[in-house]
Amino acid sequence: MIVFGDVHIGSRSAKIQELRSCLKSISPEEVAITGDLFDDQHRRINREEALRLFKKAMEILGIRPRRLYIALSSSSHDPILPGPLAAEIDGIEVAAHNGEIVVDGKFVITHGDRIVKNGVAAYFLDLLKRGHIGRALRKKLGLGDNVWLVYGHSHVPYVNVQEKILNPGSWKIYGVRRIRGNVYELPSAKPLCQPDL
Repeated sequence: MIVFGDVHIGSRSAKIQELRSCLKSISPEEVAITGDLFDDQHRRINREEALRLFKKAMEILGIRPRRLYIALSSSSHDPILPGPLAAEIDGIEVAAHNGEIVVDGKFVITHGDRIVKNGVAAYFLDLLKRGHIGRALRKKLGLGDNVWLVYGHSHVPYVNVQEKILNPGSWKIYGVRRIRGNVYELPSAKPLCQPDL
């Protein structure tokens, strides 16, 4: 499975072409996205509109995995779904939720806004103490030692194999949030793309 997040489709500050090039070189079978997939879609939507948005996002990113997991933000940017969504879009199994998604009992994918709703506050918390939000989330969710926690929201990349915490960072580069994200393979936590700084 590969993981990335905070894509912010629709923002002029998003590095979509760089991400698309990276993903093309990988051709992933399973993809997990840690939320803020969109930049300007924070509103309640129905299932049909969600499926249209996810199909469009896959086209923009140039991906056709077998399985796609999207842990949408509940506080900003992403659409609010009527509930957990499981569907097939053009032969691709899609699971999406404004909350945590558990994959094979080994990975918990979340946006990370359960601990701190405000993205700028989350950025500074994780910047001052890398992985702070991830550790707080692990504790709040009561995750076992063998379960990876994968989150986004803060835009601050963090990888710790011993803690089993991964924040892939962001593909939106602007203002104070200028740290570049990456795409990671799990469970190795190996970075797959060299950020173009």
